Amino acid sequence: MKSSDFIIEELYRNGTTKIFGYIGGMIAHLVDSIYKNPNVEMINTVTEQGAGFAAEGYARANDTFSVAIATSGPGATNLITPIANCYFDSTPVLFITGQVNTYEYRKYPNIRQNGFQETNIVDMVKPVTKYAKMITNVEDIKYEIQKALHTMQSGRKGPVLLDIPMDIQRLEVDEKTLKGFICPPKSKYQTNVEDVEKAIKTANRPLVLVGNGVSLANAKEELKVFLQKSKLPVVESLHGISSVEKYENNAGLIGTYGNRYGNLALADCDTLLVLGARLDIRQTGSDLSVFENKNIIQVDIDENELACDKLKKTVIKSDIKVFLKELNKFDFELNIDEWNKQICDWKCRYDDNSKYFSVANKFLTKIFENSKENDIFTADVGQNQMWTAQSAKLKAGQKFLTSGGHGCMGFALPAAVGGGGYNFRSIVITGDGGMQMNIQELEVIKRRNLPVKIIVMNNSNLGMVRTFQELYFDGRVESTVWDYSAPDFAQIAKAYGINAKTININDDFDLSEIFSNNEPFLLNVKMDLKTEVEPRLQFGNPINKQHPLLEEKR
Repeated sequence: MKSSDFIIEELYRNGTTKIFGYIGGMIAHLVDSIYKNPNVEMINTVTEQGAGFAAEGYARANDTFSVAIATSGPGATNLITPIANCYFDSTPVLFITGQVNTYEYRKYPNIRQNGFQETNIVDMVKPVTKYAKMITNVEDIKYEIQKALHTMQSGRKGPVLLDIPMDIQRLEVDEKTLKGFICPPKSKYQTNVEDVEKAIKTANRPLVLVGNGVSLANAKEELKVFLQKSKLPVVESLHGISSVEKYENNAGLIGTYGNRYGNLALADCDTLLVLGARLDIRQTGSDLSVFENKNIIQVDIDENELACDKLKKTVIKSDIKVFLKELNKFDFELNIDEWNKQICDWKCRYDDNSKYFSVANKFLTKIFENSKENDIFTADVGQNQMWTAQSAKLKAGQKFLTSGGHGCMGFALPAAVGGGGYNFRSIVITGDGGMQMNIQELEVIKRRNLPVKIIVMNNSNLGMVRTFQELYFDGRVESTVWDYSAPDFAQIAKAYGINAKTININDDFDLSEIFSNNEPFLLNVKMDLKTEVEPRLQFGNPINKQHPLLEEKR
């Protein structure tokens, strides 16, 4: 059989049914093989970056891996941003790029290029992949595919890239003679659950911090059992939001733009169990004084993250699912009613309905209220991201996807194409800046009639950076307000054939009419230019001293 046919069949045998991509000459053989395979579908996006983000959205929404393909040269380089995003957010995506024929590839390292659209994509992406390889021998094709699939899903997950020259794609292969990859033995993990159980039971104010590691380990159910048994209060990092739903002792988002009550709980706890979170500066703030006397237990699969020693802590290298299964063997009868009551009081004082939440938070709270179970939320980067994370109250089966470590504007719309387009409905929360980054993917949503609802929080400026300019550059808002504009997004959506409407955020608008069906829809929400994300932590302050400072005593 032809090599490209074998590649697609091998991907199918390993669980792939959808491949996201954009066609080009050096990838045409693979695209044709997808078309000929009745079990695998090509989702053709409008840009390669859109394909990469869509593949990431699909992987994260379905708790699996995904595949994205692109041609050589500019097709491959357009994938670098989503590749880096997958790397920093630990998402397993196999990126396959086409390459010029092996006999065209440059043989002299000092020349820049020989073949048309020849680019050394492998060396470019090595720093942001777990594995990257150009396949130059067709006999290695099975081995390299199996190795790539294993590598991206083992240990701390992440992207891999295979660069396949066109002549390798079109050669005939005998599957019976192809050498496969032998998976190494699975890692053995430490759990130390007895010590953790003792620490929790002897604590006066214990707290659980849930990070991305819970989702990556598919440990949501194990976490649910643990929290229901222990009644422990829980807070989440940006990527931990998806793992906690409808739980009475949930204190919400922590960090620079975290919920005030979540940060107060983080500051006041005496024992902190960290499940798959990095404890980076966005989570802890730069002033670590409130963490000095805490008993911190950090559980993570990545020993390099555990080695970061800015905080005194006990470290446990383990898969979160394995760890929680062991911990759930214990019974927990904890005397923490007063601690939970204190957190509940903070929540009542500072939640969505209080004077401390903005009109944007209150509007997005209504979005969550009008959503349905199993909806996938994709948030972009900027003010809209923080408002959404602060306001998130997930129903059963819902997930919250966003670009975390890499912070890619333009993530939300194409991620919804993959994340909510096929097994779920997707709700995009974006800003006027992020919407313009990958607006062309509206065409895919219309072409495939995908169940995607798009909410554009439109304040006609780049609000997050504008706030920074107002604080540190004497109000010179170059490129965020000055020499910046936003188009009429409702009219653009209609030009693509998608129903749309413009409202003012203060309008008494019935959101239920949008969310009552699965038809594509764009809602352009006009806001005042001078919008802010509050509370926010200014550099140099401890995590419990967010701006604006509280007028009342806690």
